[in-house]
Amino acid sequence: MSKYGNESVIYLLGASGVGKTSLINILLGREFRENETHTKKGIKSHHYQTEKNNFLIKELTDDENFSMTKNLQNSLEELMLILVMFSIDDEKSLDYAENIILFIKNNLTYNLGLNIILIGNKMDKIKSKDTQITVNKMEAENFALDNDISDYYISCQTKSNIEKINKLLEESNEVKYIDKEEDIHEDSVVLGSTQPSGSCEII
Repeated sequence: MSKYGNESVIYLLGASGVGKTSLINILLGREFRENETHTKKGIKSHHYQTEKNNFLIKELTDDENFSMTKNLQNSLEELMLILVMFSIDDEKSLDYAENIILFIKNNLTYNLGLNIILIGNKMDKIKSKDTQITVNKMEAENFALDNDISDYYISCQTKSNIEKINKLLEESNEVKYIDKEEDIHEDSVVLGSTQPSGSCEII
């Protein structure tokens, strides 16, 4: 098999600033950066390889979210998973995430078992006892329940619950990363015997 042969595709969607790049960096074994540069317009691809599967994670900037998903039906055979992120302290980003998910569901005539996952980031902010954060989390949980999708709540900054996303992507296989930039739009992760440094314990 070639280095990136037989890849299953994962879309990572969400409004600007919700932490898509931070999540990718942690999964690739990098450290969290407080002032992460916003991803430029377009699609950034990341290769992620486990013992059983090769993944191509396509990180879409907010200008690409809806235009890309219009043509989902043509790529369903290779598309395995859609991750839709929002920031737990930002009601607008949750509304945006919900709209994306509803848009996807309304435009699919069949889905071949496609999974859509809602991810709430920045759970470290819950310590601020902001009532809006609690309201947002309850709304997200209810939305996920009503739309028959799974929901996860993480913090890229503290790495809380990142291991749940890691297991979701690598199917509980142990992974070792190689932090290699193929070009300005490509990252790589390959198989090995130890967990990436982004793994953590649940807080």
